[in-house]
Amino acid sequence: SVKDEVNKLMSGLEVERMRREQGLAVAPISRHMVFTGPPGVGKTEVARALGEIYRSLHVLRKGHLVETDRAGLVAGYVGQTAPKTLDKCKEALDGILFIDEAYSLARSSGNDFGQEAIDTLLKFMEDNRDRIVVIVAGYPNEMQRFINANPGLSSRFTKTIAFPPYAAGELAAILRVMAKQQNFVLPDDLESSLDPWIKVGMRDKSWGQAREMRTLLARALEQ
Repeated sequence: SVKDEVNKLMSGLEVERMRREQGLAVAPISRHMVFTGPPGVGKTEVARALGEIYRSLHVLRKGHLVETDRAGLVAGYVGQTAPKTLDKCKEALDGILFIDEAYSLARSSGNDFGQEAIDTLLKFMEDNRDRIVVIVAGYPNEMQRFINANPGLSSRFTKTIAFPPYAAGELAAILRVMAKQQNFVLPDDLESSLDPWIKVGMRDKSWGQAREMRTLLARALEQ
């Protein structure tokens, strides 16, 4: 489903290019996006791939990915958050700024500087409309509340791509791919013992999906 959404984006860019070549009007489209889904389902990887796609199609000059989160944008003292957020935005100029767990910026405590980071981000996005793509990511419900709570965000982040969790069989296949990339061979009957362990892990909302497979492989190598 995620690949379908990316293909739609690419088709839209192709239509824009064809219209431009024929001298037809091209409506400005916001390229900023919301990625929703649990950890470890490929949100960062898809953001990185989009950067390469946008660079190859001349939508972005560099197409590099700059990853950050609340800690990378918000400072602990008055007057420090805006410059910190601005530095991160400038680092992502001509590429993609990927903000993980973005909903954590919207804390409601009185002395919190998350709103200052949001305001600085929105102004930078407006001032550099054609030079930066911002992707905010996090759990579906939290991201929905985050976007809906701020009119500035809801008007700019009009595209959401939902990343579904993997099934147990898909994660087992991912583990095999990871092992093969490192020239290791896993037992043929691995799934019979792996599937129950995966299903237990999936009961925890914060369980890391493919990230857990990488950790499991590392533990196996240690053993």
